[in-house]
Amino acid sequence: MPMRAAAWGRPLVVICGLLPGLVSAADFVGLNDFGGVGLVQTPTARFADDGAFGVGLSHISPYNQIQIFATPLPGVETVFRYTDVTDRLYGPASFSGNQSYKDRSFGLKLRLIEEGEYLPAVALGALDLIGTGVFGGEYLVASRRYYDFDFTLGVGWGRPGEGGSLRNPFSLFGSHFDRDRAAQRFSGRGGSLASDLFTGRTVGLFGGVQWRTPIPDLTVQVEYDGNDYSNEEGIGRRFSRSLPINFGVNYEVLSGVNLGLGYERGQKLSFRISLLTDFERNRGPIKTADPKPTTIAVREGVAPTPAQVDNADAIIESTRLTLLQQGFALAAVNFVPEQRGVEVWIQQDRYLSPVEVLGRAARALTTTMPAWIDRFTVIGVDNGLEVWRLTVLRKDFEQVANNRISPEEIRHNAIITTPQPGEPQARYKDLIAYPKFSWDMGPGVRQQIGGPDGFYFGQIFWRVSAGLQLSEHWNFSGIAAFNLLNNFDGIQQQSDSQLPHVRSDIVRYLQQGQQGIVKLETNYIWSPYEQWYARLSAGLFEEMFGGVAGEVLYRPQLQRWAVGVNANVVQQRGYSERLGFRNYRVATGNLNLFYDFPWYNLKTRVSFGRYLAKDYGTTLELARQFKSGVTLGAFATFTNVSANKFGEGSFDKGFYVSIPFDVLFNKSTRRSAGFLFRPLTRDGGQKVRDGADLYSATSGGDLGRITDDWASVIH
Repeated sequence: MPMRAAAWGRPLVVICGLLPGLVSAADFVGLNDFGGVGLVQTPTARFADDGAFGVGLSHISPYNQIQIFATPLPGVETVFRYTDVTDRLYGPASFSGNQSYKDRSFGLKLRLIEEGEYLPAVALGALDLIGTGVFGGEYLVASRRYYDFDFTLGVGWGRPGEGGSLRNPFSLFGSHFDRDRAAQRFSGRGGSLASDLFTGRTVGLFGGVQWRTPIPDLTVQVEYDGNDYSNEEGIGRRFSRSLPINFGVNYEVLSGVNLGLGYERGQKLSFRISLLTDFERNRGPIKTADPKPTTIAVREGVAPTPAQVDNADAIIESTRLTLLQQGFALAAVNFVPEQRGVEVWIQQDRYLSPVEVLGRAARALTTTMPAWIDRFTVIGVDNGLEVWRLTVLRKDFEQVANNRISPEEIRHNAIITTPQPGEPQARYKDLIAYPKFSWDMGPGVRQQIGGPDGFYFGQIFWRVSAGLQLSEHWNFSGIAAFNLLNNFDGIQQQSDSQLPHVRSDIVRYLQQGQQGIVKLETNYIWSPYEQWYARLSAGLFEEMFGGVAGEVLYRPQLQRWAVGVNANVVQQRGYSERLGFRNYRVATGNLNLFYDFPWYNLKTRVSFGRYLAKDYGTTLELARQFKSGVTLGAFATFTNVSANKFGEGSFDKGFYVSIPFDVLFNKSTRRSAGFLFRPLTRDGGQKVRDGADLYSATSGGDLGRITDDWASVIH
């Protein structure tokens, strides 16, 4: 189906350790033909910076590749490759339409040793950890810099060392490793975890050198390729190769845009282009379109606490207007004379950081609140729920006006309290008028890449979305799509799934639902008890399913864990994506466990439950949120459906990227766009997207956002 879009280590260390290093390793980071940091074909022990992400295209006959590259953690490199093998047909012409063979592979490289004064950098990698095994191979590689040169030497199993004649050192540990690796290639393991790692009767050496030329951003590469291409893409097939030496150049034409040219096998020209960005350091443009922070007003003296608050209505109206200039809606106000404080409830859809909201709101409050108030408690409200409460001292912000205090001192004096359930406990509330209507429109894209009927199918449509907020807790929302241009009619392949066709009939939805209702749902969200959240939902949840759903979440304030349960009864929608339904109905549900690790802002979700095809199992999800706000994640689902019954791919898996628009524009916003990628659309392990996710809805006050960003409090 188309996709939705040890023994060898010591010699390497000794040889490469002879070379001293005098330049930064970052000068030698470029992507090779297979999308990883390397020379021309071969990998190196270099890594891109933490948070690097990119896409690339490469051509070396007979392969065309699309690559997605990422460094999700320091010293961890991942590459997803989609390869078009132009001289091999997918299958019978009646099935494939004479399409060339398409292959998916996932590569992983891990840093073992960082380069030091005497030691080289050393890395271990696999070219096809999860895939068909067509491009399977593993390697241990070391790199050492010397002035403007970077030397690399490695040993390869499988494809990287196909032409080698050295005995596989791992054969000493059993017959499992001492077998004909070539006979295992193209074995059709189809998406399962590789079981032939470091196998083969022989291994081979590879290596090369990269020269940083006097021309800025231009590097030249020469390498010895350990692959003799004797078993390329199938059993017993050989490419002609006139020379085992490859030559290449890499040039960064613009920041983040790299071009590469090569001459390989002594007879073939290669070309590659890559676009790279940095999720960890790229915070986006300066927010010149944001409102200027309110000028802090400094009291001339501290007034006594009054017996009652005079002119409360005038104070509230002035505060409402001042906060509105910052993009905030004032929902409720409560004066607390006995604590010489005030509490304000704020709704906003502009700033990602609650600490920045706190700072901007506190500045505004210095101008509108009477002099007797010493404490400002700002309460963030999302989806009708209190998600954070922060209290700061007024005198601290008066010191900000005189540049006499640091963000760390403000944080030290700040108080974090638990969000409260129910309606605001305020004397003045319901300051936002309901119902509220909003709408938006713009272009959208749907696409299918690969498959036997063609390499690319896509649609450009016009999206119209609308929302009606009936109260703080109850809302309606909908999205409609109107077709502008598509080529979905060219897809002929039908689902061969042995399971209920809960997802694999995607082709029918694409062809018959070219314009229709994408979503039409209602959500009621509330907090019944302290730190407990609940949701009821109904409607057309997504393109394929609609019904009723509910969810409960327990999320303790400033804790790294949470637990929740969701359940739904849904029915499959008609292919035209209008108001009709098909006969398939199912009840699904999950127990969800959440944990935020204390390193690198890593977040995990583990779900246990029943899925759309009535299978039972577990979904593991791991994601990292970078300092830019971008989230990069991966997931895998394992159910009681066997790999054979599941079909090609063996089990459901994929990755996703969520990009906040805040990193794209000069105006702050909390809106974002997501990209979900599954190599294959199958039926096992599938969930329904049923309404507003409570964990996401309450993430505005998570631990990292409150504790790690206090520099923005004096923005």
